[in-house]
Parts: sequence; structure tokens; C-alpha cells
Amino acid sequence: MHQLRQAVAGSSALPDLSGVHYAYSHAAYEAASDQRASLQTWLPRELPPLLGAGPLRVIGVGVGDGSVDAPLAAALATNHRQVEYVGIEPHAASAAGFEARLGSLDTGCLTVTTVAGAFDDYEPAGSADLVHFVHSLYYMNDLGATLDHALAMLRPGGLLVSATAPREPLCVLTELLSPCVGHRLWCAEDVTEELAARRLEVWSETMLAGLDLGDVLTAPHGTDEPVLDFLVGARTATMTAEVREQLIVYLTEAAVFSNPGVVPHPIEITIARVP
Repeated sequence: MHQLRQAVAGSSALPDLSGVHYAYSHAAYEAASDQRASLQTWLPRELPPLLGAGPLRVIGVGVGDGSVDAPLAAALATNHRQVEYVGIEPHAASAAGFEARLGSLDTGCLTVTTVAGAFDDYEPAGSADLVHFVHSLYYMNDLGATLDHALAMLRPGGLLVSATAPREPLCVLTELLSPCVGHRLWCAEDVTEELAARRLEVWSETMLAGLDLGDVLTAPHGTDEPVLDFLVGARTATMTAEVREQLIVYLTEAAVFSNPGVVPHPIEITIARVP
């Protein structure tokens, strides 16, 4: 990492990901990881028992196309329980995907509202039972203010859930190479620290996963590499040969010993209950 930092210091910033390429590279990145499938299983299994019986109001922040939210919504809206599910997503095309995906669920107990905008601007009509952030806290301008905004939306006993990657081994690359973060990339350690400072009942679980970078590690320099682009948050085709060499060395050394090419891709799921 020290050698990579030195190489980056002597090079120009990489181009930002466009909206279209962001979506394309994100899809490729998710396909190379088994993390999403694990979240699709974990959330609907673990969260419903924590929320008790009765009607529910859920707010999902940064819901993307709803592929993680749909299994959770279906699990919550069972046994005739009424569920109001609000999905907040700033990318309009992804927000449309969320609305279509959750709208297609075969349940008469689910009411879906889609907000194509920023979480900071959202003011709920009533208190929520659950507010969750799945891979969406990284880029908030002010992590503390965002968490306070979410906590203020929750009823007493409500849950705030964050699914956020730890800084190592991959987020450190985004923090180093992305041209558009604009502040420290908020990772799982930062979320835990902020919630602990608020003296909430907090517990967490680390979900292990792997990101298959086998093709990336052997691809020629300058080729279209959407997985690598999303990983670092930038277009990597213009990366200098020196930076790429050090990046590949870092990723190769970070790979699982028993499965070369697969880099650990953990996610920390943190749950806080409002008093």
C-alpha cells in the first residue's frame, strides 16, 4: 500500500464514472461477488424477528434497483401484516427499477413509495420501525448528521441498520483512487464509532464474502475493466502503468491464500435500537 500511495502521488487523478458506466460497472462488480446473495438471505431471515408483530413502516436509503429490498419486503409482509415500504434512491433509473421490482411482489399487504432524491431532503410523514442503509453511507457528506436524521425518524424501539464494508482491504482503494468522494470515505468503523457515541444499544455481525478478481488481475492494461472501475470509483483505463502495477500487486497479496484471485469482501452489519 505504501508503494501504491507513492505511485498515485505522482500521477493525475482518474476520470470519474459517468452515470451510465457507473450502473454498468456496478452490475459487473456485484456479479463478481457473492455478497449480495448473502444479504438477500440474511436480511429477511434476521430482521423480521427483531421487529415484532403489527404493521410496519420501513425506510430504505440508497435502495438501488431493489434487489436487496425485495426479499426483505416480502418477508415482512407475511401473515397479513401491513407494511409501508419507502425506498429512497438518488439515481432515477435505479429508483424506477426499485419501484417495478417491489411493485411486482405478490402480496396485498405491501404499500411501496419511491423517492427519487437525496436522503437529506426527505421528511417522513410518520415514525418508522426500521431505517436501513445497505452500502449507502459511504458517500454521505456528514455521517453524523445523516445518522441523526435517520434516528429522528424512528419510533421508540425502532431499528437503524447499516450494512457497510470495513476500510480494509478494499475500501482503502476507493478512498485513495476515487476522484469524487470529496471527504473521508465512511466505512464500518466510522459508523460503529458514531453510534457508540450516541450511547445506543448496538450489536453487529461480520458477513464474510469474496470478490472474484481473477480476470482483472490478468487483463492487459487499458482494457475495459468494469469490476476494477467500480472498485476504485473511477475509469481505470487511463491509469499509469506504475499505478496499475502496484494496484495489482496489492490485490494479489490481499487474495485468499486458498483461492488466488478472490479477495475478501466482508460487510459489517450494524444494528442500533432507539430507546
